[in-house]
Amino acid sequence: MDKTNKIFYRYNIDQKKLKLDCVDLISKTYLELGQKPEKETIVLMSQLLYEDLINFYGALTFEEVIFAFKTGTRNAEDGSSCFINVRTWNVWLKDYKKSSNLRRQQNRLTDFENYNLGQKQIAKTIEKSKEIANSIVNSKN
Repeated sequence: MDKTNKIFYRYNIDQKKLKLDCVDLISKTYLELGQKPEKETIVLMSQLLYEDLINFYGALTFEEVIFAFKTGTRNAEDGSSCFINVRTWNVWLKDYKKSSNLRRQQNRLTDFENYNLGQKQIAKTIEKSKEIANSIVNSKN
């Protein structure tokens, strides 16, 4: 398994980039929720997220964190996705981590791995369609 994408590895190699990624994720999450916080709020919230990631979620990749946030904002049943705060993202990340660990124990793909597999299959289908369309166009010429 490639550990170079893990939070703990990125923390040791490039903290500045990891912090910028946290700012970006917090900003996008506010946007997805239709909220417009002050810049200072985004910076402070991203710092809190950064600290949580390095202290509690170092074994996750940042892509998994993004996936957990996307899933959380779209699938929260208890209304917790209405606000972005420390408690909310910890619920999202813990749920993702718990689900992923259980699936790994059962030798099943995680939701994130299934999502990536689906994206790759969609890309292949699109590429195949383009090839077919090009061959039809070329055969007519």
